[in-house]
Amino acid sequence: MNCKNCQVKLQNDAKYCLSCGQSAASLNRPFLDVVKEMTHELLDIDGKLWLTLRTMLTKPGTLTHEFNQGKRVKYTPPLRLYLAISILFFIVFSKIYQVFDPDILLTESMLSYYSKAMFVLFPAFALIVQVFFRQTFYIGNLVFSMHLHSMAYIILMVIAPLEAMERSHVIFLLLQIPPILYMTWYVLRAFKVVYQQAWWLIIIKSMAIYMVYMALLGIVFDVVMQDIS
Repeated sequence: MNCKNCQVKLQNDAKYCLSCGQSAASLNRPFLDVVKEMTHELLDIDGKLWLTLRTMLTKPGTLTHEFNQGKRVKYTPPLRLYLAISILFFIVFSKIYQVFDPDILLTESMLSYYSKAMFVLFPAFALIVQVFFRQTFYIGNLVFSMHLHSMAYIILMVIAPLEAMERSHVIFLLLQIPPILYMTWYVLRAFKVVYQQAWWLIIIKSMAIYMVYMALLGIVFDVVMQDIS
């Protein structure tokens, strides 16, 4: 059997070409088999996604640390993880406000602008981290940024419905405190695990990074709102 792309000879049980990386699977087979395989690949239904989410949610910084140490094959790639969670976040976010707070109008153009802005901002966050942790590599910081933003989206999906309902009862305001505290601890712990510096340095640097990044977010979203209006 030869690779259909580069014609390199393959073993009979080969799933991918060792030369060009193309899948050796033929599309000339029953439709349901092809759909099943594509769904499996798209949704990452092989344990990687669940292991990645469990590690990211319960062990701050570990996912980035292991990825940067070369332990990558068992986890979902950072960009795929970020894209999947961010798309889900913007869908959920818009639906939440449609149901719980219809006074806030979130149009498709607004969501599109915000999602595109965030796609530009997470590399900017990695650059800010690079400034404060000079003995690191940008790609590693970019992976850290994708993981941290993915976690932030998950926490925001928990907080958003509570925030939308807080005017109806004070309990919904109080229920926002645990996820906010958890995210605060999570960020500090993640910086500690990934960058391995003293706690006082981690706290000072992470606070400085947060303030710079929030200022950048404010500027970018002001521009976004002006473009929309």
